[in-house]
This record gives sequence, structure tokens and C-alpha cells, in this order.
Amino acid sequence: MKISKILSYIVLAIGAIGAILLFLMSNNFDGLMEKYGITETKDFVREGGSMDLLKEATSLVNPLYILTVIVIVGIIAVTLMAVFSSLAKNPGGLKNTAIGIVAFLIVAVIGYVFAEGVEAPLNDGEVLSASGSRWVGTGLYTFYFLAAIAVGLMFLSGIKKLIK
Repeated sequence: MKISKILSYIVLAIGAIGAILLFLMSNNFDGLMEKYGITETKDFVREGGSMDLLKEATSLVNPLYILTVIVIVGIIAVTLMAVFSSLAKNPGGLKNTAIGIVAFLIVAVIGYVFAEGVEAPLNDGEVLSASGSRWVGTGLYTFYFLAAIAVGLMFLSGIKKLIK
């Protein structure tokens, strides 16, 4: 049996398990809402709510959460194996990969230089530290720089096609 067929069956099984867990969770939430006299799901976590209610609601969500974590870990493992096996088969691609990683790190360092760190109050009353604020800014600037580079390269590509 081909690996693609096996993977198709695995994906189908995980999808079926996820659908069953979602169905069971939804039905149990309806019963839980009736039991505690709640009309909207957002009231599960309202301030001053019952700890018993919160524990029961959490126990309903846990199986779906565990399945999600298993799927994400599996996807990351398969992706890393595919990347490393591809690099092992084509050592010339290692140079291009290293160039891409270094270029990304340079853009991230530029984003870090442009970012400012300022303490900021959060909605829950906590305070975001200056360091945390700077890292958030770094992520935003890095995204903006990469988006600008991508748009610029698409624009250049379009101009080259028009010239030809």
C-alpha cells in the first residue's frame, strides 16, 4: 500500500475522531448549560462563576484539545522529517536554505532595532513589560518588512513580464 493511501486513511480517521469529539462536546455543553441555567456559552467563564461549572466545562474541552495537540505535534514532526530528508538528498539545497534563514534573521534584527519597548497596560489589569513590548514590535516590523519585500518582488516580476 502506498504511503499516500495510508496517510489518507490516517487523516480520515483523525477527522472522524475530531468530528465525534466535537459532536459529543457540543451536546454535553447543551446539557451543562441547562444544568446551571446558562443561556450563552460566554457565561461559562464570567467573573464569580462556579468553579464546578468551570471544571466540568474544561473536562468537556480537554479531549478535543489533546487531539489538537497530537495533530500539531505530528504535523511538525512530519514536516521536519520531510525537510531534513530533502536536504539530505540534495545538499546543494542546504546552501539556499541557509541563505534564506540568514536573510530572515537579518530582517528580524532590523525589526528589533526599529522596535521600541514601552510598558503598556493590558485589558486584564496586567502590565506588558518594555521587553515584551519590544518583542511584539519586532514581530510587527518583521511582518511589515517581509510583506513590503514580497509586494515589491511581485511588482518587479510584473514589470519584467510587461517588458518581455
